[in-house]
Amino acid sequence: MKLKKNSFLFIILIGIILLFASMGMARRQIHRNPAQKSYPLLAMWWPDIDESINKLKKYNWLGLYRWDNIQKIKELKKANKYQKHFMAFSYTETAWKDWNDTDIMNKIPAEWFLTQQGSVLSKKINSATKKIFVKNIVTKKGLPLFEKNDTLVCEYETMKVLDVNIENKTLTVERGFFRSASSHKKNVRIASQITFWPKTWVMNMSDSCPRIDVNDGQCPQTWMEFAIKHFPPENLDVWDGFIVDRVESTESWLIGNSISCRSIDPNNSNTMVTDNYQSFDDSWYRGCEMFLKRLRKKMPNKILIANTAGAYYKILNGTIFEGMPGNWDNSRPISYQKWLGILTKMEGVGYIFVSKSGYRPNFSLLESYEDESTPTDEKPYDNPALKDGYVPNYQKMRLGLTSALLGDGYFSYEMNTQGHGWLGLFWFDEYDNAGKGQGYLGKPMGDPYKMKTKNNESAWVRKFEGGFVICNPTQYTMNISLPEAYRLIRGRQVPKINTGKVVSSVTIEPKDGRILLKIFK
Repeated sequence: MKLKKNSFLFIILIGIILLFASMGMARRQIHRNPAQKSYPLLAMWWPDIDESINKLKKYNWLGLYRWDNIQKIKELKKANKYQKHFMAFSYTETAWKDWNDTDIMNKIPAEWFLTQQGSVLSKKINSATKKIFVKNIVTKKGLPLFEKNDTLVCEYETMKVLDVNIENKTLTVERGFFRSASSHKKNVRIASQITFWPKTWVMNMSDSCPRIDVNDGQCPQTWMEFAIKHFPPENLDVWDGFIVDRVESTESWLIGNSISCRSIDPNNSNTMVTDNYQSFDDSWYRGCEMFLKRLRKKMPNKILIANTAGAYYKILNGTIFEGMPGNWDNSRPISYQKWLGILTKMEGVGYIFVSKSGYRPNFSLLESYEDESTPTDEKPYDNPALKDGYVPNYQKMRLGLTSALLGDGYFSYEMNTQGHGWLGLFWFDEYDNAGKGQGYLGKPMGDPYKMKTKNNESAWVRKFEGGFVICNPTQYTMNISLPEAYRLIRGRQVPKINTGKVVSSVTIEPKDGRILLKIFK
């Protein structure tokens, strides 16, 4: 009898062990092979390469500078063999520091810069002339053609404007600004360059860019054709792919939204555009599309993603949606809610659609900034994260992350566009279930959908193997009844939100989101 009792207890014990084992297996089912997508997916653009390996290896992909430490990248590949490394570059802009490579950059003629409406020299000048006379200094409507601190392009020289005298039609300039001063004849065109990003010049990527023979052994060519010939860089085998920065589908938006852009003179004709820049924008689109296609053809085995380039999704392995969802404080002309409307659009070039389209695999990124201020030339960025007592905007991060999880892309939370990951690597409880492990949500169980609340507002939700994601992009507080019981993350950063409790409904504040964990039975 004693033996039978022990046998019975033994069987019960084995059953309990098997039950817990099966529960453990059920939990482990959401943790995929690291080579597969298991959410949340995380990326970081331009982190400090000198950060520790342990911090950097956590991300699914890194966007890096072309001059970053190649040896460190090789170490990262050993630390996380599934991590991807993309070199970021831009041919839409050239940075002033790039002009140190005089062998290449000094071959660039004035016609390849995207310039503002300009004028011509009314007197010849030599290489030492600092006060130059121009035919026109304002437009017919009295608007300035030149302003103090503009940089000017005149044949193969650049100058910087120190003073403008409208009455005498003269410019006082610094000569040889990054390119050597030289003599110029009367009636040579002189125009202000366009600067969007501090200490850069915008180039003419349109297909109407003039073809010029720059004596490099090639036929007459455009800026885009010249740029393609000088790409890719050294150490090509180290890079899994490339981030092409600033290839927008239009470029006339620069006017009034840049450090220096009052007008655009696509044809270098010194005349005002009369079609609201429609022809130029069409030409810009075709030029950028051609550039990406040629880059794809040149490197068919490399991953190719681009920034602000959803319109070109068919050519790419994804797009970076920078500054999304954006407009946290409603200070921009477009409303925050409209940004989210674009974000959640299932067709067209919105984030959700693009993250599911184009070349596979797709590495689209939704990149949120805590501080959305615009960079300037005046002073270095004053980084709040370096100040005592700094606390991240956890709510804004939750909104960005849950928005990213509505699509099939990656997420990055950064301080500001002027510095990206260099300003600090943030890590949140929602990234790895408060330290329990990355990829805890597993795969999506379908597309996102709208869930109505009692006040007839809609939250965006999406089911995952390991949980349930809710995004409230509206200005209303929502009480949402869940389709089944879920557990909140047990967090350390915002324990008031991430309590670890089992819930059947949740209340979510305006412009906020929540990640809930599936309860395995």
